Amino acid sequence: MTSTRATRTCATASISVASSSTDMASRDEIVAIPDRYIAAVAAGDVDTIMSLYNDNPRVEDPIGEPAHEGVDAVRAFYTQLRDSGFKISLTRITPVCVAGGNEAAFAFRVDVDLGEMTMSMVTHDTMVFDEDGRISQMRAYADSQATPES
Repeated sequence: MTSTRATRTCATASISVASSSTDMASRDEIVAIPDRYIAAVAAGDVDTIMSLYNDNPRVEDPIGEPAHEGVDAVRAFYTQLRDSGFKISLTRITPVCVAGGNEAAFAFRVDVDLGEMTMSMVTHDTMVFDEDGRISQMRAYADSQATPES
């Protein structure tokens, strides 16, 4: 026979799990964000990029470099990228994998037009999302030697 306390605890846990899943962004919402992010970065649209982040973002791009923390630092990072003068093309090459309900990973091809030549590489990004479906953390596993051909 199940005790009343155990039944209440399980019922409370079930309600808690159910309500927390509805408080989070859906998988479909999360899967759509990397394509919006990639398009905005390629276009140099800093305002759109920033609209995808929450109010306390953290960006490590690439991993190994100091992180950009806070809205002002993240905006400055993307503004500097836009103002670099390089024409870049970004193409997602893997599905967006969602884990834990609020984290995503994906890979994309980066082509940088350097004038006389084009540099190409593959990078993998991971993103953590808050309950509103906005990016709270982005980490870029960028490796200039990871070419699309390798």
